Amino acid sequence: MSEIVFNPQGDQQSPEDLKSQIENLQTTLASLNQQVIILQEALQERDQQIAKLKENTSEVGFDSSEVKRDETVTIVGALINLYNYIFLPGKAA
Repeated sequence: MSEIVFNPQGDQQSPEDLKSQIENLQTTLASLNQQVIILQEALQERDQQIAKLKENTSEVGFDSSEVKRDETVTIVGALINLYNYIFLPGKAA
C-alpha cells in the first residue's frame, strides 16, 4: 500500500506534484475498496456456513439448551472448595 503524505500549505507545489498525489490517493482508495469487497465476501461465506450449521443441528434435533455443562473438578478446584469449606468467609476460627 502506498503512503499518504500531506504537505503543509506553505509549500508551493507544481501541478505535476499535485496530480501525482491525487493519482496516489486514487490508487490507495481503489486498493482499500478492493480489500473491503474481499472482506465482505469472506463475511458472507462465513454467515452462510453458520446458517448451514444451524440448519444441520436443528435437523438432527440438537438443542443448545440441552448441552450439559462440564462440572468435573480439578485438583486445584477441589483444594479451593476444601479451603472455602474449612475457612468460611466472615466466621471467626
